[in-house]
Formats: sequence, structure tokens, C-alpha cells
Amino acid sequence: MPGLLAKPWYERPLTHRDLEDLPEDGNRYEVIDGVLYVTPFPNVAHQWVATEFVAAIATYLVNHPIGRAFLAGTKVVLDEFSGVGPDLVFIANRNLVGLEEDGYYGAPDLAVEITSSKPRLDRIVKYQKYAAAGVPEYWIVDPKGHRLQVYKLARGKYRLAAEHVGGGIFEPTRFPGLRIDMARVWAGSSPPTAAASSPSGRRAPRSAKPPPRRRR
Repeated sequence: MPGLLAKPWYERPLTHRDLEDLPEDGNRYEVIDGVLYVTPFPNVAHQWVATEFVAAIATYLVNHPIGRAFLAGTKVVLDEFSGVGPDLVFIANRNLVGLEEDGYYGAPDLAVEITSSKPRLDRIVKYQKYAAAGVPEYWIVDPKGHRLQVYKLARGKYRLAAEHVGGGIFEPTRFPGLRIDMARVWAGSSPPTAAASSPSGRRAPRSAKPPPRRRR
């Protein structure tokens, strides 16, 4: 898939263990079916939306301890040749047995991906892999389009169970009683303009240097 694959410097299919040898340079490295995928730093919209979902679900779990949620960077090992790092992962209490020091081994109850610079990775590659691995529920969140799609596994394939566009309240069946204000989620997905952040209303310069001091 053009634009998604990393430079094929390796001569064999990679395993999830190979992720430990890759550089810690801010990129996200994932192996799916032996192929390495690299995504750059997430943008501001991605991080804002991720923070809102994590905060909502984490707060819910404090009062409803039905499982544990983990942020991006937590390795999820779907099989020997697939190690991924979803933006958010939820694991029900009954499945926490797969949790180990270096990550989670098995299919989590919920994987959430927030589209950013490479949406095809989430919508095609991971969509197919999560279904094949038996992940029961998969959310794809699109900050740019203000769209949330909830997919549920049925007979080995995902079906669109719910779709939320724009504002309003999202009530995920995975978390009974949880109400997420989507207007709030989308509100900070666009950074303020330079003009808006400038007290004078004018566009602020990229780098403001103090004037040179005059010699007396």
C-alpha cells in the first residue's frame, strides 16, 4: 500500500519482538503480518481528541471498574507477526490475564484509532487485521470530518453498528451509562489561528526577537 510501508530494509517478516530494537525517535512503529508501518508525530487535532476520549473513559472506569483502559504506546500483540499500538485500548476484567509487563497479548475488547496523517492505515490495514484477530469492537475517530464510526465483529467481519457525526451525545454500549459530549470532543480539534492568539488581533510573527539595545 503506497505511502504506508516503511522502507523495506529487512529481509524477513518481522515479529512483534523486533519492535524492541527500533529507535525511540517519536515515531510510532507497528508490525502487522510481518510488515513494518511507521507513522510520524500525531497532529494537534489527533492529540486533543485522544485526550478527551481517554479522560471520559478513565473517569467512567473509576466509578464502574469493569476493566482497564490504556493509552497509545501500549503494545498489543495480536500474534507473533503483529504488534500494534492503538490510540486507546480497553480490556475487560475477565481478559486481563493477557496483560504482561511489556504489553497485552491477545485481542482487546476495544481498540480505538484516531485518524491523522495516514488514515488508510486505520481504515484498511488495521480494520482488516483487528477483525481477523478477533477484536470485538473497533472505533475509528475522524477529527477532520467530526465523525465517529463504531464497528462490531460478527462472524469474523466488522459491521457498522453506530455512526456519530457532529455534536450531540455519544452513548457507547460498551460502557453503559457513559455519555460523551462530542461537541466538546471536536471543539479543540483545530488549533487557534495566530491572529486569534495575538492581543492586537493581528497575525503574530513566527519568531519575535527583542530589539537590539542601544549603546550609551
